[in-house]
Amino acid sequence: MRPAALRAPALALLLLSGCFKLDPFLYTPQRTDRYVFNPVGKDAESTVAAEQIGEPFFIPVTDQVQIAAVYVRATVQPPRAFALLFHGKGPHMAADGQFERAKRLANLGYDTLAIDYRGFGMSTDVTPTEAGIEEDTRAALAWLTAAAGGADRVFLYGHSLGAAIAIQRASIDPPPALIVESAFASLEELKVDASLMDFPDDYLAKDSWDSSGRIKSIGRALIIHGLQDDFVRPEFSELLYAQAKEPKQLVLVEGADHGTCAPMLGPRFAELVHGWVDQFIAAR
Repeated sequence: MRPAALRAPALALLLLSGCFKLDPFLYTPQRTDRYVFNPVGKDAESTVAAEQIGEPFFIPVTDQVQIAAVYVRATVQPPRAFALLFHGKGPHMAADGQFERAKRLANLGYDTLAIDYRGFGMSTDVTPTEAGIEEDTRAALAWLTAAAGGADRVFLYGHSLGAAIAIQRASIDPPPALIVESAFASLEELKVDASLMDFPDDYLAKDSWDSSGRIKSIGRALIIHGLQDDFVRPEFSELLYAQAKEPKQLVLVEGADHGTCAPMLGPRFAELVHGWVDQFIAAR
């Protein structure tokens, strides 16, 4: 449990909203009518050349839904491998905190596809759900698999909510490698042991995002979490690691919070990602 002083303001906000549901907390999609992808990041590792960033495009999901996507080419060609990136719950894929990971992966030599789920950014404006997002990621994986020349060249990377989304996809279509950062274990576990607030027992969510259940069938998982994460506790990643199949690796990052694992790791981030992906995706 975190001190009541940390929990009370956020909990009071939800009580005043009268929603009594976790779904509005989980999904906070930001809309836009135009993406601006900034090639310049906070450091050299998150800065790319403007020409590496493709024009945003749309991937059809159903007759009624399409998702927005952007393709960031690696600094080396042909790329070492291909990454499908799933961002967190709030801003759309072009926001600095989200797009940073796409640029970091491109600088490590991976062609990277980033997507906005339904309801986010310029994707079709319908309410996100666990089932709907599964459809979105299925379409994105099919697109990238075709671009990569085979599923054996594509690994998944997810941050926060995106980690749960990556685990969902991996439980259906096992990738050659999976990397998740700042993951929660499930909505039920988040509800009873969240870092910033404690939800009443009668708070409900239509979705479960049961990563701790799903990861039991998944191996080849690299799990990264900041030890100073006061939004999603590192204990959640420890639980996921305990449940995952071998091979697996857990990296707890001293000094990192919910969004700063890569910069806090410094050069070790590249060593971790390359070391993990190279085990399972052969260079061409």
